[in-house]
Amino acid sequence: MKIRNRLSLQFSGLFTILLLGVLVAVYFVVSNHWQNTFFKQLEDRAFTVGHNYLAEDNFTKAEFDEVLRKYPRTLPQEEIRIYDINYEPTFIEEGDLKWDKATLAQVVDKKKVYTKMGDDYVVGIFYRDNSGDFIVMAKAANEKGVAALQQLRTVMLASLVIALLITFFLSRLFAGYFLIPITRINKHISKKNISTLYPIPTQDMSKDEIRTLSETINELFRRLQDSFDNQQAFVSHASHELKTPIASLMGNAEIALRQSRSEEEYITVLQGVVHDATHMDQMINNLLALSQLDSSVYPLHKHAFEEFWWTMIDHLIAAQKDLNLEITINTEEELHKLFFNGNGGLLELALSNVILNASKFSQNEPIELILDTDKDNIIVIVKDQGIGIKKEDLDKLFLPFYRSSNAFGIKGTGLGLSLASKIVQLHKGQLTIDSELAVGTTVVLKIPKSV
Repeated sequence: MKIRNRLSLQFSGLFTILLLGVLVAVYFVVSNHWQNTFFKQLEDRAFTVGHNYLAEDNFTKAEFDEVLRKYPRTLPQEEIRIYDINYEPTFIEEGDLKWDKATLAQVVDKKKVYTKMGDDYVVGIFYRDNSGDFIVMAKAANEKGVAALQQLRTVMLASLVIALLITFFLSRLFAGYFLIPITRINKHISKKNISTLYPIPTQDMSKDEIRTLSETINELFRRLQDSFDNQQAFVSHASHELKTPIASLMGNAEIALRQSRSEEEYITVLQGVVHDATHMDQMINNLLALSQLDSSVYPLHKHAFEEFWWTMIDHLIAAQKDLNLEITINTEEELHKLFFNGNGGLLELALSNVILNASKFSQNEPIELILDTDKDNIIVIVKDQGIGIKKEDLDKLFLPFYRSSNAFGIKGTGLGLSLASKIVQLHKGQLTIDSELAVGTTVVLKIPKSV
């Protein structure tokens, strides 16, 4: 069911419930008023009849003439009986209408009784007179009230149906009006593809939920466009980077196969093939690691930082024996009390990439490796005195295969910093880079502490 119809039905249903509640309340108020009014009229008739039969000697002639004037004004189907204190009928014969002693005793006890017998109204009053005490019972039908209430029910039902129909059509009209912005959004999005993801215009929209939705969709468009751009750049760079070692590998193999060569020449060619294959293998492994970086593939556990720190440094020195590393520990905290929640192998890969990058681009100048802490984080700072990075390239360094223009003469895959950034994000940490061209680069890595 469309939102417009659903809103119309829901609003109409709510309005029907509210209007029905009001109409029912009004009906019961009017019905109760008619009932009380008729009981009062019937009570007046009982007193008038009592005065007529019992109180002539208590009134002046004018007062009694007024009683006689009112006496003929009977109510529909009116029947009145008068009983003495011994529950015996007097003045008026009982006929078919007889009252039991229990009802009469109740009137004597309560002095006045209102009740209903089917559709008939009954009033009993205890009448005191100088000639004795009497019970006057009056019964009549409220024909006028019943007819009025029947007419009121008919009017209310007709009004409810008409109001319901008007409400439904008006609610559809207003629902359609309020859904116009969503219809425009649907039309805007339905015509879009990857190449035409421009934002929804919001400048003319009122500041409401529809505008918030539009701005959220625009933000999604922006992230999608960035993702598509990054994907295209990734494919372009990956293709270029993989073509280079493949072309070199194929070239060496083709040259070797053109004619017979000495054993030393074959060894040289095979060493080149192995080098190119190793480079490709490293690149493919890094690509696989990038594509699989999430907590389901690499679960995070609590680690002792001191053990991780010295193991990582040992592995670095073993892998590159000429690494010129200057280690400084600035924190006053005891290392054996530091813990982090993460994956030791991945974090070592991230730090190794950063440190080896610094060494590679600084021509083996000293690399400062500084360990520090703050209230919430373990901080590792890597400083080099290398070629530096252009300011305009800093915000693109974490893109896969992206390399600064002044780094093309130095071998690399362009995946190291991208991989390091992803790993740090997986650890809920932060990786920042500050650099000055021809002066050096500072990389700051923050990993949250674990209690």
